[in-house]
Amino acid sequence: MKKLLALLTLFVIQASAEPVLYDGFRPEGAAGDGHVGTLGSWHRMQGEVETIKDGIGMPGLSGRKGGLMLTKKGEALAEIDVDVSGTYYGSFRMRTSTITKDSLLAVVFAGPDLQELTPKTANLSFLVKAWRSDYGAIISSGKTVLMTEGAPIEAKTPYLVLFKVEDETAARSVQMWILSQTQVLYHSNRSISEAVLNNAALGAFEGGVMQRVRVEPKAGAQLSLSKGDVVACMAKFNPKGVFDEIRISKDSLQDAAGYLAK
Repeated sequence: MKKLLALLTLFVIQASAEPVLYDGFRPEGAAGDGHVGTLGSWHRMQGEVETIKDGIGMPGLSGRKGGLMLTKKGEALAEIDVDVSGTYYGSFRMRTSTITKDSLLAVVFAGPDLQELTPKTANLSFLVKAWRSDYGAIISSGKTVLMTEGAPIEAKTPYLVLFKVEDETAARSVQMWILSQTQVLYHSNRSISEAVLNNAALGAFEGGVMQRVRVEPKAGAQLSLSKGDVVACMAKFNPKGVFDEIRISKDSLQDAAGYLAK
């Protein structure tokens, strides 16, 4: 009986962790689709775009082999094939070989009919490194809130970016947190939650959070995702950036991070 209950509990945990949108950037020739909620093909907008065999691993979190490398002002997008509304949680991982003052590293969500897709024209943009700034930012339908405290990202270092989008009648907000690998290990051994990450001190030390920011969107700002929208990875003015494990969940930040049940 105890064994049956344990199996049922494990099934519930696994079922609840199923993302509504996921792309692990399966390398060419690898088994399985490697994506959920997108049409699976990433299209080059500009620069050089390449799927690589090695992904960005994070301690305590699940992941698949493979990643998306962008070079020479690289930009790539995929079409979204699912509707996501209300409150949802997301994450992605990134690493860059070099950082300059002009570097811009971002994952953005946008409608399908834009003549020019940029972080400012997209519906939602999560910037790990903003242009001419040492810090990241959220841009919601043109409204920019820049991070000004904490620790800037460093070259050749992997980071986990977590976000929460609240699009309810009584409450609308967008939040983002940037964590180092050491911080991911610390929090995954305890709890990855909005309350914990908001109460953590800012900085590069083990129990902290590198950066965090919150945006209250303008009235009418589009926060939900719809079939036909696009998700794009951008590495503008940056010689080489790698993105991996884009994941959106309706359940929690832990599920969005790819948390491995202990």
